[in-house]
Amino acid sequence: MQSTMERLEKWLQANLAEVHADLAPGCPEAAISAFEHQVGRAFPESLKMLYRLHDGQHGAVNTGPFFGLTFLPLADARKHWASWQETLEGFAADDLSAANDLCSSATPGAVKTEYANRYWVPFAYDYGGNHLGVDLDPAERGTAGQVINFGRDEEEKFVVANSVSSFLEWLVDQLEAGNAAIREEDDGGRSLNTREPEKFHFLDSVRVMFASQTLPASTGE
Repeated sequence: MQSTMERLEKWLQANLAEVHADLAPGCPEAAISAFEHQVGRAFPESLKMLYRLHDGQHGAVNTGPFFGLTFLPLADARKHWASWQETLEGFAADDLSAANDLCSSATPGAVKTEYANRYWVPFAYDYGGNHLGVDLDPAERGTAGQVINFGRDEEEKFVVANSVSSFLEWLVDQLEAGNAAIREEDDGGRSLNTREPEKFHFLDSVRVMFASQTLPASTGE
């Protein structure tokens, strides 16, 4: 995990130095434990290691290392998590059922078909109510600790990686292979997206890059 993060930092330093400079120092162990206790389930080691290495971003730039999604400081991750719990608690039973009915798992049985879940822990954010997060409550075909998309606009859930460490490895492999589009934005900052597919939001790219999850499993001959 540390070597993968070093590769990511090296790429950022060479290509998006402002994002590299925006990475914060590691998070205290006590803060990680406190969040873990608040959620009520053990965090996978790779999520804890991620925050030991960097406590998200300082927030001086509007883009992040995860194909533009910002890396949430742990305190902000806790705020977003708590906000989702308030959303869940505020739903009337019928309204929550209706919201859940709109949701799906790209791979049937991998992610629970729910609008929100107490055990989805965000670590990346798009400034529009959507996240990448760690799923501590997978469906029967899923893996505890898998990285998924969820949020206000994310009705179809994809397994982006089986763990935070494998997500980082996939991300760095993509960046080092040249699948990165860096654009000058109207505010003078720069954004990071995938080159292929050509999208302006990583969560839109997810639907294309992981489209094979929506294909029926082969039954064999």
